[in-house]
Amino acid sequence: MNYRCNVCGFKGLDRPQYFEDKYPSFDICSCCGFQSGFDDDDQGYTFDSYRNKWINEGAEWFDKNRRPKNWDLRKQLKQINITLE
Repeated sequence: MNYRCNVCGFKGLDRPQYFEDKYPSFDICSCCGFQSGFDDDDQGYTFDSYRNKWINEGAEWFDKNRRPKNWDLRKQLKQINITLE
C-alpha cells in the first residue's frame, strides 16, 4: 500500500510517516526528501516549514527516477489541501 507524504502530498511512501504510537518510520519521501524522525525531530522542521523551504528552493525531486512523467506540483499539493498562490 502506498502512503501519502504529509509535506508534499506524494502518494508513494512504503509506510506511514508515523505509526499509531507516534513513532516515526524514518522513511524518506522520494519527492520532497522529507525524513520523518530526522527532519522534524533532529532538524526542527514542521511539515509546513519543510514544505515552504522545499518549494522556495525549486521543489526539486529527491529521487528523480521516481518522478512521474506528467508530474504537477499544484495537483499533488491539493491532495493534502495545500494551494499555491
